[in-house]
Amino acid sequence: ELALLTRELGMFFSSGIGLVKGLEALQGQGFTKQTSRATSDVAQGLTSGMSLSQSMAMRPDVFRPMYVRMIHAGEVSGSLDKILDQLSNYLERELTLVRRVQAALAYPALIFLVCVALTTFMVFFLFPTFVGFFDGLDIRLPAITKSLLTITNLSREPAVLVTLALLPFAIGYIVNHIRRSQSYISWLSNTLLKLPLLGPLNRAMVLARFSSTLSLLMKSGVLQFTTLNITAGAVGNKAAEEAIERCAERIRDDGDSLSEAMSKEELFPRMLVSLVLVGEEVGNLPRVLDLASDGFELDVDTTISRATVMLEPLMLLIMGIVVGYVLLAVFLPVYSMLDGL
Repeated sequence: ELALLTRELGMFFSSGIGLVKGLEALQGQGFTKQTSRATSDVAQGLTSGMSLSQSMAMRPDVFRPMYVRMIHAGEVSGSLDKILDQLSNYLERELTLVRRVQAALAYPALIFLVCVALTTFMVFFLFPTFVGFFDGLDIRLPAITKSLLTITNLSREPAVLVTLALLPFAIGYIVNHIRRSQSYISWLSNTLLKLPLLGPLNRAMVLARFSSTLSLLMKSGVLQFTTLNITAGAVGNKAAEEAIERCAERIRDDGDSLSEAMSKEELFPRMLVSLVLVGEEVGNLPRVLDLASDGFELDVDTTISRATVMLEPLMLLIMGIVVGYVLLAVFLPVYSMLDGL
């Protein structure tokens, strides 16, 4: 939504329509209430004499710090139309990246939901219809049937039902409490970068955002030290954010170049550090970062395809095991009875 808002605002500005009129026109364009109110607040800020960046800074829930800094850079350099165009391209590119990940994970998620629904139906609705039948049989029930009977009987206990009903709330409370701990967030973020399958995907997304955001800020004329601090808040991973902030500190305190600072962090692969070094030497770092971002987005696609290929048969295998378990529990006693006839 912010990408569309930025694109249309840039079109209004480039065509000579004032920002206030443009923002007022955008309020009736089908945006959410939050975005519509934000555009109204920004328009009021402009009317009261504030700059566009100052007005947007009053609504951090819609306009991120990076976004506001970019707008401010465009105002100072007199190239606001160009900055709005670059921002809209950046936001659309980021949105496309997220949607590709969501689309790739949709099918495995659907298989998982079907597996859960089928298991729930068979264990709690289908199997109980056979319980009375088994009780009337004068045969020794197999262990697999006894285990499923135990699960079914437990599921009918009021205490178990209450516990299961309260469990999501308890987990949500614990997770929400733990998430406030900075040390936990850092640990979780670092773990997400190292997990099998998810680790390479998270790392590629972080590096793609790092490269594209840093390039965009450099093109706008923001100072390198400031660009790193802004970029750190845009990558979406606490461990990566801390690594980028350490790079900014090395540039500020030790006089390191960007490539030197990055080479001291495990987050950045040697290939990216080498590309940044080349960009520094030829004086065209934003272009090199754009190329790096393209490469990491390709890595995201490749990793998603590989993960999907592995997840789909895994989910089907799990579903097959669960269904097979229930079917064996149901029909083994029947076969035992038939053998005794």
